[in-house]
Amino acid sequence: MNKTSFACIGLLAIMAACGENVKETPSGLKYTVIEAGDGVVPETGQVLVFHYELKDSQDSVWGETFSSGIPAATRIDDAARIEDEDGMTQMFRQLSSGDSVRTKMPVTEFFDQIVGAPVPPDVDSTLSISYTIKVRNITTVEEFLSEREKEVLRRDTDQINRHLSESNITARQDTSGLQYIIHSTSGGKKPGLDNCVEVKYTGRFLKTGEIFDQAERIAFPLDGVIAGWRLGIPMLGVGDSGTFYIPSKLAYGPQGYPGAIPPDAVLVFDVTLLDVKNEFDQASRSCK
Repeated sequence: MNKTSFACIGLLAIMAACGENVKETPSGLKYTVIEAGDGVVPETGQVLVFHYELKDSQDSVWGETFSSGIPAATRIDDAARIEDEDGMTQMFRQLSSGDSVRTKMPVTEFFDQIVGAPVPPDVDSTLSISYTIKVRNITTVEEFLSEREKEVLRRDTDQINRHLSESNITARQDTSGLQYIIHSTSGGKKPGLDNCVEVKYTGRFLKTGEIFDQAERIAFPLDGVIAGWRLGIPMLGVGDSGTFYIPSKLAYGPQGYPGAIPPDAVLVFDVTLLDVKNEFDQASRSCK
């Protein structure tokens, strides 16, 4: 290869570097614009809705929303707080619908400035983090929550239907999205929402089949449990059993149950109704 060839390669590299659209936040976070959107940035109080992929320099994906179809979102605070914000939050202020961007940083910086916690002992602190974001739209809080609930219910219903089909299971569905199988109907007393019930149950994640909770006998006021149970258990008479396929909106929703149930988890419960009484005794944790 002659000197002219080397010179051409060098020129191409310079041109490519100049063509990159690299932007910077007030705190100094740099990010590359992969694809530009409409250029209209969010206003205070609006919600930036986006898909993302977070992966490390060994191509291990730490989290992403593209495959689930359920986007993440962040609300834009008053600009008076911008100096107190981390670089990522400042970057969101500068994005518009249709933007695709990527930022990279050492894993130590990611945990220190973004997560706000030390690097966990099981994470290699020499890695770097790549955060790719595709902005879907900018909207109001109310519109985002309404649309997200519809999208999650559609996804949950698809997951339940696929599971039932693959397992050759026939279930019934009510208007809430709850799907269920009643295994036995003894004609025993059925509870109302003002009753205390005693049940035996096993709870599993639809996605993995993993059991996350179970009890041979537990008592509780029926009006104090998740919506899926409030809808399903009254279908049972004492001595009856059923299986309930519960969309996340009827379970623990987008917040999940920290340490036990992840956000937007579809749950499956096998439940046997053991008894129905009038009141729940808080002291003994039993029905009376």
